[in-house]
Amino acid sequence: MSLSFSPDGHFRIVQFNDTQDTHLTDRRTIEFMEKVLDQEQPNFALINGDVISGGQGTNLEVYQSINNVVMPMESRGIPWAITFGNHEEDSTEQAGTTVFKPEMVSFVRQYEHNVNPEVVDKLPGCSNGQVLIDDAFAIWLLDSGRYISPRINAQSMQFMPIYDYIRPQQVQWFLEQATKVPGLLFFHIPTYEHADMWNGGPGKNSEFDHYEAVNHYGIVGEKNEAVDYGAFNSGIFAAALERGDIVGIYCGHDHINSYKGTYYGIELGFSPGTGFGPYGFQGEDKHRLRGARVFDLDANSSRVYQGTRLVLAKDLGLDMTPEKQPIAEPVEFPDYVRLS
Repeated sequence: MSLSFSPDGHFRIVQFNDTQDTHLTDRRTIEFMEKVLDQEQPNFALINGDVISGGQGTNLEVYQSINNVVMPMESRGIPWAITFGNHEEDSTEQAGTTVFKPEMVSFVRQYEHNVNPEVVDKLPGCSNGQVLIDDAFAIWLLDSGRYISPRINAQSMQFMPIYDYIRPQQVQWFLEQATKVPGLLFFHIPTYEHADMWNGGPGKNSEFDHYEAVNHYGIVGEKNEAVDYGAFNSGIFAAALERGDIVGIYCGHDHINSYKGTYYGIELGFSPGTGFGPYGFQGEDKHRLRGARVFDLDANSSRVYQGTRLVLAKDLGLDMTPEKQPIAEPVEFPDYVRLS
């Protein structure tokens, strides 16, 4: 899949994360996405995992849940894609719906402005791909999985993180892709290195270690919850170092973390949760970090990548009261989208 820089050489990416809601999405999630898109005028937008949650009772409601949060991009003619997190298939277990990730990919690829690649055969996950911008910059998408098996090699996983990890086949596929241009890598569940950077390195976790890390890695932003990485270190960060063309790895998953820094030449960071439906802070501050992340590129620069910043809902005039505000009816589907 390919995109193009604007005539002046600029390109802007918006990363949303954890829109994570039912077919009656909180109205402020949609309102915030629309305000960000109208203000930032991006050339591409991404929902980086946990696009929806569980709570749907039918296949139709699953599709409606997705449609609610992709229509802000689709209706504006903005190219867009999704990656998968750990919640998209919740309703298959909770209510017996039959819309799994392959069906979701087939569904979103009907939209005129969607650029999700086809599912890569025999590769774990369904949102793996590379989207090129004029063969000068790459947007990488990976599927970081859902949950780890309860037992591995006859041993209980009760003491391990509950989340899945990027598998060796995905890492190998990533390493084997021939096009080497600067790129950003997006997937949902963060790496061990996201935590290591904040703590000052592997095995470190004291306040002094973090104080030194802030200066050494240029860390800015907030960490308000533990970094919920997968059960095993995937090796994707080492693979990115090996390729030598990745300028940043950005994740979501941890709704109230927003920090970033530069870890041995690669930016590691979070976009905080965008959706007003899932968890946030406690009490009146629940939605304080609802946000999106903006990335700017310039083809006229040798580096191309120009940096990133956050846009927060609290700064755009959104209603920040903690109570949920579901829409009365799901957003209408475009007339060119068919339900399976």
